[in-house]
Amino acid sequence: MVFDWFKSKKEDNVSLPSPLNLRPGSAVELDLLPWRMIREQLGFSLPEGIQTIEAAGFVDLGAGASLSRFYTSDDGFLQISTSGGYETENIDDIKFFVFTQTHNIASQSGVSLWVSDNGLIGDKNFQLDEALYQRVWDDVVPGRIEPVSFTETVHSRDKSVAPYDVDHLVMLYQRPIAESERVEYLLASLEFSSDEEATAVVSLGFDLDLSSMSII
Repeated sequence: MVFDWFKSKKEDNVSLPSPLNLRPGSAVELDLLPWRMIREQLGFSLPEGIQTIEAAGFVDLGAGASLSRFYTSDDGFLQISTSGGYETENIDDIKFFVFTQTHNIASQSGVSLWVSDNGLIGDKNFQLDEALYQRVWDDVVPGRIEPVSFTETVHSRDKSVAPYDVDHLVMLYQRPIAESERVEYLLASLEFSSDEEATAVVSLGFDLDLSSMSII
């Protein structure tokens, strides 16, 4: 499982946020009919059936902004962006991502391939197979920009697993889906679970709205 990347642990003695009442052990059923109609044009397989939440990760972005990530047993995650609280009215954005590629990094040269003056994360464009994605954040800035950095605290559904921190260097990209008003997102991240371990992760995803979700 992808959660095995993350090794740095801490005590679990806090009450977890639960936007939309999502939490480890809960589940969500997605109505993805509009996406299934264009599935042949997507670079990933859409999630099938009810998605059980195996772990939840939380990021404090500062100034009242937060990210909540709910990791599923099918190696995807639901990401909810909020500002000013975790109530439904504070939700700014909902996306679902599917883990597409993972690369274990064992050297400084491997890290530099992803984050450096010529690194993949932060460049104006990101090429994945035959698809070209354009940077979403600071898209008007020419050339490469610095990745966004944040620390995520992850809580497992398995109570025997203590919470752990993951440091991320991240950039978001997108590409339009032909003959459609929809876009496909690419999230590129270099994730550090310790001073000696790093994993480059590429995830593909799409926008969700509240009407397409049923929390169980």
